[in-house]
Amino acid sequence: MRIITVLILTLSLFATHAQEISKQYDKIGRFSQGVAVVWKNGKCGLISQAGKEIIKPQYDRISSFGNDGLAYTWKNGLVGLVNIQGKEIVKNEYQKIGKFNGFYAITRKNGLAGMINKRGNVVIKNEYEKITIHRNGVIRGVKDGKEVILTIQN
Repeated sequence: MRIITVLILTLSLFATHAQEISKQYDKIGRFSQGVAVVWKNGKCGLISQAGKEIIKPQYDRISSFGNDGLAYTWKNGLVGLVNIQGKEIVKNEYQKIGKFNGFYAITRKNGLAGMINKRGNVVIKNEYEKITIHRNGVIRGVKDGKEVILTIQN
């Protein structure tokens, strides 16, 4: 009986030393890849499993992270990209950022199409009515009603 009492007292000592590391948030999402989306006052950000704030709550929405470590963010109706370390890769300035096709994604800004890479660099300016990436790697754009073939300069 004495051993059980000592064990209960020892466990209760450990339990009283637990810390609430993230109580300042209204809601905490599921952890995936070591991070979770958090909400405060209607905005969302990102924390680590240790409770460290990676991105302060400032976005309207954050997608889950892909295998490439990138997530889409939405703020004031515009989309951008962040990496899993919390670095803003693309500012929230696009109406749309499509899924990445390899290293590139088609963007829409001011109603026109362009392209960015996974580093957030603009590789084709948003000045085309339409851009398509074909399976063979050919990129076609439509500008002023005429179709053109586009190349990306590295």
